[in-house]
Amino acid sequence: MSLESRPPRQFSRRSILSAGSIAAGFVAFGGSGLLVGTAHAAETIINPFAGYSISDGWWDHVNRGSLGGIDYVMGVGTPLPACASGQLLIDWNNGTGGYTATIVMANGMRSQYLHLSGFNGGERFVQQGEIVGYSGGAAGAPGSGSSTGPHLHWHMVTAGGTRVNPLDYVGAGSGGTGGGLPLEERRLGHLGTAGGWAHMLSNLVLPGNTTYGAFSPGPGQSPRAMANIDGVMKLVYAGSNGWTTMSSGLAMAAGAPLNVLLTPANPSPQVFTLEGGRLWHTFDGNGWKKLPSSVTVSGNCTFSMTANGTDLHGLFNDNGRLFHVWADGSGWHKGDTGVDLQPGADLVAVIQPDGSLQGLSLEFSRVHHIFGANGKWNRIPTTASLPTGIPIAGRAAYGWPQLVANNNGAITHVWGTSSGWMCVPTGLTSNPGRRLSLIADVASAPLVGLTL
Repeated sequence: MSLESRPPRQFSRRSILSAGSIAAGFVAFGGSGLLVGTAHAAETIINPFAGYSISDGWWDHVNRGSLGGIDYVMGVGTPLPACASGQLLIDWNNGTGGYTATIVMANGMRSQYLHLSGFNGGERFVQQGEIVGYSGGAAGAPGSGSSTGPHLHWHMVTAGGTRVNPLDYVGAGSGGTGGGLPLEERRLGHLGTAGGWAHMLSNLVLPGNTTYGAFSPGPGQSPRAMANIDGVMKLVYAGSNGWTTMSSGLAMAAGAPLNVLLTPANPSPQVFTLEGGRLWHTFDGNGWKKLPSSVTVSGNCTFSMTANGTDLHGLFNDNGRLFHVWADGSGWHKGDTGVDLQPGADLVAVIQPDGSLQGLSLEFSRVHHIFGANGKWNRIPTTASLPTGIPIAGRAAYGWPQLVANNNGAITHVWGTSSGWMCVPTGLTSNPGRRLSLIADVASAPLVGLTL
């Protein structure tokens, strides 16, 4: 049977558990096998400069009018290994870039090192790790271009000519069999804080209308996701050949927002969507079921679901009004909290370690804290300032909830402390608009999630 004639693979609760066992060997930030399928590339792009500190990040460059780049602090004459195999090109007069080494990979991507003090030989095909030149940057020295101090500037350029952040491609394929690196905004990413903030892009390309929610199949295993991909619910997971999808066969409204929960009552994820002005609940109960709840919503509603044990709770911003949604033995309920929100503003709901339902909303360019106290719901502005409408994801934490935001390409961490709210860029960059989903886990565990 040819690949084209095979029926789409579908999954059940058993196949979810099987996918979990396949990926059990892949820890949260494991080797490149987690990120790249062997069918796509013969080698993966490395960061030869990971041991050096960064003096100027990608968005530091962009914010002052540069096309972007990463500056590493290193002395003049430091050997520069190739991040990938390819054809080495040498430019002795690259304007402000000075002496520049360019490595053209098989897929058309180009890696460029700027402000060199010299080259290691002439133009040729180089292997990954081979020394191509030596760092420079001393003010006024030959090859320094516009540099005013010793450092290395590194950026990459797509086959189509767009300059991109090289750190978004570390771990991605450099070979040509896959037709070139997919655009970053369509590649699933792995985000987390194990050993420091990291964001690694996978081999999996998903359509632009994909909505998804991340979940964890167990300690030490890679995150997984349930996704609405072109109107079909699919499992997204890391297999032995990289990230892949498995269809449930269940139809959803294409582009419908999606939340995912795990509860002790069911080893399979529970999925919630807003479709046709109603909250829908999808779960595995001796076969996948998709049932409409009694909760109705307007066409301008954002929502976030969470769980306290087996109890289901949600916070809904329904056209500018905050509602508490929950399920108990008598069915689904939607209660008006009496709190007004900015219509369309996004929010996250979490169960705090003390068992309380709390939330964070992003409205009027500020993060607001939502909680119950003294018999009423409260919405208090924090000192964390972020643009309204950017993607956010939240999780419980000791003291106050926390969230991660994609602030126009700068991944930013927001959390509360006894002395006030913190809003700190992580140093990671991504494409503006890239969506995030964090795994709901114990509040003290490292943050882990997926991006798309």
